[in-house]
Amino acid sequence: MNKRSLSRIEKPKASENMIRLAKRTDGDRYIATAKIIDVDGEKILLLNFFQRSELVKEKTGAAFRTFISRSDYITQDLSSARVKWKTGSFKSILGWYWWNTKEKGHDVTFASDSDFISAKYYMKAYFEGEDPNVWDAIWKFQDEVLDRRLKAKHKKETDKIDKKMEMVPEKPEGFEKWVHEIAMGDKRYLVYEAASKKKMTTGYCTYCKRTVRIDVKSVQPRNKKRGNCPNCGSPVTFIPKGYFPTYQRDSKWVCLMQKVSTVIVSRYFHVHQEIQRDYNYKESFSISELCRAFLEEDNVEIKIDSYEWGIYKQHGLPRWCPDQNHKNCASAVVYTENLPEVFKGTFYRYCALDLYQKKLACDPVPVWRFMNTYPRYTYLEMFLKAGLVNLTGEIVEGHAYELDLNGKTPETILGISKKYISILREIDGGTAELRLLKQCESDNILPQGEDIRGFCERFGGNDELIGVINAHMSIRKFNKYMDKQRTVLPKHKEVPCHAAWCSPESYSKKERMREGYRNLAKDWLDYISWSATLKYDIKDMYVLLPPDFGKAHDRVMKEYQAFKDEQERKRQEELEKLIKKALDAAEGIPAMMMKARGLMIILPKSGSEIKEEGRTLHHCVGTYVERVAKGETMILFIRKETAPDVPYFTLEYRDGKVIQCRGKKNCGMTKDVKAFVKAFERKMKEESEAENSVKGRRAG
Repeated sequence: MNKRSLSRIEKPKASENMIRLAKRTDGDRYIATAKIIDVDGEKILLLNFFQRSELVKEKTGAAFRTFISRSDYITQDLSSARVKWKTGSFKSILGWYWWNTKEKGHDVTFASDSDFISAKYYMKAYFEGEDPNVWDAIWKFQDEVLDRRLKAKHKKETDKIDKKMEMVPEKPEGFEKWVHEIAMGDKRYLVYEAASKKKMTTGYCTYCKRTVRIDVKSVQPRNKKRGNCPNCGSPVTFIPKGYFPTYQRDSKWVCLMQKVSTVIVSRYFHVHQEIQRDYNYKESFSISELCRAFLEEDNVEIKIDSYEWGIYKQHGLPRWCPDQNHKNCASAVVYTENLPEVFKGTFYRYCALDLYQKKLACDPVPVWRFMNTYPRYTYLEMFLKAGLVNLTGEIVEGHAYELDLNGKTPETILGISKKYISILREIDGGTAELRLLKQCESDNILPQGEDIRGFCERFGGNDELIGVINAHMSIRKFNKYMDKQRTVLPKHKEVPCHAAWCSPESYSKKERMREGYRNLAKDWLDYISWSATLKYDIKDMYVLLPPDFGKAHDRVMKEYQAFKDEQERKRQEELEKLIKKALDAAEGIPAMMMKARGLMIILPKSGSEIKEEGRTLHHCVGTYVERVAKGETMILFIRKETAPDVPYFTLEYRDGKVIQCRGKKNCGMTKDVKAFVKAFERKMKEESEAENSVKGRRAG
């Protein structure tokens, strides 16, 4: 429909009959007229809508009008002076529609029978049932138009996606074999008959599908222990037959990268493997491609368009759709056979992603984090070639807090010299090991790589602990000492914590072992600190590493506590002396003994009285004792004259004014207390002025 031609049609005016109809009815919001007109040689149904509330006021202008052709519709808003069009259907424009009665309503009535007949004749192709409804027919027609518009809109998007997907080449020959052999290489099992007292037992390898004999003494099979199949030599996980589930299900994401012109496409496949115990360990294997990401270089910036296989816009049929983050393929095992060819001529030609994956064997790599990180930190290639795989992983994951990521050389990036870098390379250390080596270099200690690794496995990257150790002994000696002490610790019945119930894997036996070592190290640091305070000779190895650490720790703890108690007692005595001196100086002030309105001021005699006042009235005045001792403030008690020994209100006086006055549980002052406090403040001011006047005269 031509909007210009439609807008030139004369705007409708309401007739006298329509105004009278509006005044007689009160159940409808709109009164409509309908007529079939000819526009540019096409028959069009014109519906004019007049608001009943405006007709009652004898305003004859229409609110809006709708033009309906055989294939489209459009609505003109007549409430605006300028031409304004709406594409919404009557469902959004007319609004309310009720279903509670047998007759359906739309808050609209036709102005006359001729209007109804015109609309009914034009929309007859959309009538249903014996009692056709004009508005239902119009709604059905508009729904068809909206659906057609939506399909056209979606087609523009899906055509672009389909065109992009047509560029993706076929999977390389041997890709599925690689998935089965390499990517899922850690998902092979040897199910064996448990036989603790036998020399030989039997098992079934799910990879070579053979029953094998196992030498128990040499192989020593254990549940979930890694080993090799005696028949095919393949790496397998040993599982006793009684522990093997009915359905052993394993899944993993794998990533295949391919070159399409100047674009790198990453294809993510979800691999699912299932082994059924009751069907002679029958294995089923499926590979489903669920995600695709297109990476394009634009100067220095990297543009990524990602898609997933799913339901597009609730249409019901699966296809490639824009990424909705429904699939978690952040980490995947990367197919490395074609990477040199894929990255050739691109910014990633030296990124060493293939080396990263080969170092991790069949463990997943955070592919897109790596691809996003590499343009900023191109030295990842250098770290990978140096064997620093763990450190590379921490940089990619954003956990490398010990590095100067803007450095240019390995020494400036890592913050350690070459001989310490060689130790880090030897143990393939991460951030924790790097922190320890930094501390060792600071202490001018050159440790062995295995000692650093062992320390980190036990205590993490605790540079404070290793700094104390370096001052007195070798790291190896400390590791051995802690191993010995941990074996003699009393064993308690383990009660799993909340974290263990939520995530049992994160609270494994290995993690509990680390927690035990770290708690022991904390106790040792406390022990050394207490010993130094008590003037023990911590250079003496017998003191530094007592044969029975538990007993030595408890003994020194008691001595240290007694020492601290004695220090506190002396401090309190000194504090009381200072408080008494400050209070004695205030005794001569008349206002400090003021009585009025049944209330009185009482000067505390000691710091303990102030603390007792706070405990009785449940407020924090007890914490003001030291400030009183230093002369920074003054604490006074307000008591009733009838009960001078019962705490009532507590007052703080400082710098010539009352700072606060609190009662029980920090309650505010009553009217009589407030008046008493004002009188006290005024009297203190008068006495201060009088004293200053006397001093002035003496000086003159």
